Amino acid sequence: MSQPINSTVHAAAKDDRKREDLIRQYEKVILRTASRATRRFVTKNDDEWAVALYAFSRAIDAYTEERGDFLPFAQMLIRRDLVDAFRRESKRKEAPVAPYVMEGSGDPEEDTEGAYRQIIKNSLAAANTGLQDEIFAANEMLEEFGFRFYDLTECSPKQERSRHERAIAIRYLLDQPFLRKELYRTKKLPVLELVKGSGISRKTVDRYRKYLIMAVLVLDGEYPYLAEYLKYVKEGNQK
Repeated sequence: MSQPINSTVHAAAKDDRKREDLIRQYEKVILRTASRATRRFVTKNDDEWAVALYAFSRAIDAYTEERGDFLPFAQMLIRRDLVDAFRRESKRKEAPVAPYVMEGSGDPEEDTEGAYRQIIKNSLAAANTGLQDEIFAANEMLEEFGFRFYDLTECSPKQERSRHERAIAIRYLLDQPFLRKELYRTKKLPVLELVKGSGISRKTVDRYRKYLIMAVLVLDGEYPYLAEYLKYVKEGNQK
């Protein structure tokens, strides 16, 4: 965000009229952030709007230059406040995460609601803001590659052989800086190079394209909680 807008935020913290103007200017951003956080369309008639609005106003008061750009900071507070509101209203029923989704093991029949939704549900019901933030951040990142976190349920490896092959492909990509750079640049999996270098079949790579992208981005980034679901990749490398 540019310096003038940062200055506007500082001014809004001291002037109620400027605060109201800033909020009106970013109403769409506030609603969009609330919608992404709750996974449904949020309007100004919903309770989530009040929560998000209060969080945005609080961000105006709490913002300093050391926090980086204002808008990402405000969006983070909105997401956290909505998560906290959901957690307070929920019964906090423990929802087990179906293990096969990211680890590639277990019985698909366990996935009655969609295991990635279970991960979301479990994180919201638990006092783990780190996992919550990682899920929101990962989902926004994956949208740049043309799919969402939820879309991965259909393409998660469910057999031991598939799990092993995926681990080989993921490790190969992680070990090739040039291919990772191409992945980030083009937002596409370097299929031909991956098939040739890893020895995994083109059919397999095509089938698990989304899963491979997700795994590489998570393991290559700062997602320690989500990376726990993918620890089999590195463990396999030690065998």
